[in-house]
Amino acid sequence: MSRRKTRSWAAVTAVLLGILGTGVAGTAKDEAPAPTFTHVLGRILEMEDTRSSGGGELDRLLRHREPGIRRRAALAAGRLGDPSLVPTLLDLMNDQEVEIRKMAAFALGLTGDVSAVDRLIAALGESEPVVRGRAAEALGRIGERRAADAVADFVLRATPRSEGTVTVRGDDPGSADDPWIELRLGLLALAALEDRPAARRALLVSGRPRFDWWVAAWVAMRLEDPALRPVLLNAARSDDAYSRTLAARGLGTLEDPSSFDVLASLVRDENEGVAAEALRSLGAIGDERGRTLAASLLTSPSDVLRRQALLTLAALPAENRLRARIVPRVGDSSPWIRAAALAALAHTDRDNFALVLSGMDPDPVWWVRASLATALGELGDAMSVGILHSMLEDEDPRVLPAVLAALHRARGGDSVDTLKRYLEHSDLGVRAAAADSLSAQPTPGLSPALLAAWKRGLGDGELAARLATVGALAAQSDGRAPLVEIAERDPSRAVRSRAAAALRELGAVSVPDPGPEAVDRPALDYRVAMAPLYPLPGVSLFTPRAFLQTRHGVVEIHLDVVEAPLTSASFIRLARRGFYDGLTFHDVEPGFLVQGGDPRGDGYGGPGYALRGEVTRRPFGRGSVGLARAGPDSGGSRFFIALSPQPHLDGRFTRFGSVVSGLDVLDRIRPGDVIERIEVWTGE
Repeated sequence: MSRRKTRSWAAVTAVLLGILGTGVAGTAKDEAPAPTFTHVLGRILEMEDTRSSGGGELDRLLRHREPGIRRRAALAAGRLGDPSLVPTLLDLMNDQEVEIRKMAAFALGLTGDVSAVDRLIAALGESEPVVRGRAAEALGRIGERRAADAVADFVLRATPRSEGTVTVRGDDPGSADDPWIELRLGLLALAALEDRPAARRALLVSGRPRFDWWVAAWVAMRLEDPALRPVLLNAARSDDAYSRTLAARGLGTLEDPSSFDVLASLVRDENEGVAAEALRSLGAIGDERGRTLAASLLTSPSDVLRRQALLTLAALPAENRLRARIVPRVGDSSPWIRAAALAALAHTDRDNFALVLSGMDPDPVWWVRASLATALGELGDAMSVGILHSMLEDEDPRVLPAVLAALHRARGGDSVDTLKRYLEHSDLGVRAAAADSLSAQPTPGLSPALLAAWKRGLGDGELAARLATVGALAAQSDGRAPLVEIAERDPSRAVRSRAAAALRELGAVSVPDPGPEAVDRPALDYRVAMAPLYPLPGVSLFTPRAFLQTRHGVVEIHLDVVEAPLTSASFIRLARRGFYDGLTFHDVEPGFLVQGGDPRGDGYGGPGYALRGEVTRRPFGRGSVGLARAGPDSGGSRFFIALSPQPHLDGRFTRFGSVVSGLDVLDRIRPGDVIERIEVWTGE
């Protein structure tokens, strides 16, 4: 393990010890006075943590004479999303400091305030390329469609002049010095704006692809526009594996049978991720010729391809003759393969599937049983529904959310009584799943039961069930009164804010103000946490790092205590007390992400407190470490690591670290693999 010092992120050895201690906000009486700027920065973090603008205090700090304070205050204003701060952020778009104009543009995007659109469009003509790029990004985040043409024009101006296709390789989304950052942010903004004609102007020239670049393929994939098919076909021929992966995914979203030959060639790609994505897309287009290709990979040495082959067979038109090749996989030693095989067998041999199950013992792995429930819900026949009702007696409550979702899929409105009954369950995951299904099933008279479920959830340590209940109430015709009560009374601002947003969407004239947030996690000295931005003379700089140990090897993660101090401090505390030791990676999707850190192992667990979101301008590239959440400001201990660039997560999730070694280890992680332990080094 490396113990070398690094200056990749400014962090101070001495002050980090304060972050990890038991200090409280402010300065103890026997401490020497800290630098004035550090005190101010600490106050900014306190306002950010409590989700309060301090009665005008943050607005005043946005005008502070010190550029570093204005910059940090702008980031806080964006994270708070307080509309009263938007006019001052607009003023900062004229600041003489480039860094502050960049941050102001980013913050305006986070607020989502449409009043910023005109100023941001004007900023597309700014003198500084990155300010222009951040303005485009903000326009995409706000989502005002009238900005699309201006962003497309901006992209065309930023595109290098070329006789042929512009080929981009080796770009680094995580680097502020990347020469492609302006163009990348503009293209991604077009995807966010979902304006297909504007995207066509930017991506095509005379009907031909303008770029050979993963970003262009990603935009075409996200927009699902048949007119952008040439971009995807061009990416399918690229020498860049990630471009080919995106091409395969995008062609699948178009569900065009004419893409079969291209996808068939990509199934044979030497890159496992490309081949798996092409298999998935063959299932999406539904061409029965894909069965032969999928069946040929049932004996592949790659478990990724074997699993995807089974899932593809579960999506394609059924062929009973494949039953004999699928049945042995139901008994595979890998739970991952068994779960996929059950889905494939249910689809391929619908008539005899229940008979096959009758001769089997329940799978020892709970999430395989949950996968079985999903497969039964897809079948939806009377026998499958009968089995699902028996599965409601499963001894592991983590199975029940999948059973409830399957019953709702199979029975629709006839499942309401069952779902309503499970709103009273003692397990928060079960209550959350019942509410989620009910949100898609508006039913007269259901709101009292949902309100009772919300009250029951007040004793939960996690927010998932209460947030799901708010979503279900928003779908009910008589949900307004309960939503008002939740918006006024829930102890968590995240839940109050969700209820207030639902009321606004329902057209309520008067909506309760969510107010500030109570801090329910271990105390943090805000001044000390922000000191890395103004390090003391003579104090060494370093990047704290975590060493995540698995059976496949060690993953080294550098933590961003500058941009995400709250999240980093929580992660370090939890790791040092052994919280993560022995927990599983409960969500694994090769080529996309791995997720762990849930003591329940099903996506509903956490440390018993919620963290405020700390979104930054750093993008989610391969190896980025992010905080999972059920909604804004609801993160806890669950974290994910991106295995490929995921631009749709940028500015939405807290990115608090980056993998510097062990990406190959992460590629080998499978569901159920264990975090053996996490060791943290902070300079001691």
